[in-house]
Amino acid sequence: MATNRSGAAQRPNGAPQTKVCQFKLVLLGESAVGKSSLVLRFVKGQFHEYQESTIGAAFLTQTVCLDDTTVKFEIWDTAGQERYHSLAPMYYRGAQAAIVVYDITNQIKH
Repeated sequence: MATNRSGAAQRPNGAPQTKVCQFKLVLLGESAVGKSSLVLRFVKGQFHEYQESTIGAAFLTQTVCLDDTTVKFEIWDTAGQERYHSLAPMYYRGAQAAIVVYDITNQIKH
């Protein structure tokens, strides 16, 4: 494999070889706290004033390039309704990261 002037390895087509990292990321939280809105903004750059409730879980991916590293996020957006809580372990099993989303305006103590 050839190297470029900076010493970085290159693929046969001349493009620098990059490191690829893949992470399973799960979003957790009660219903209607903004989990799906955060994911939609991160993955598609969109925001919808009204977002339908997630049923079970939604799966999305996003790839981000940082210097010579490509980071691929496999994102599981879990449903917050109580009736889906028993499914949550299936979605977060094997995850490398979790984001807990909550509503700071909700003063109910759990």
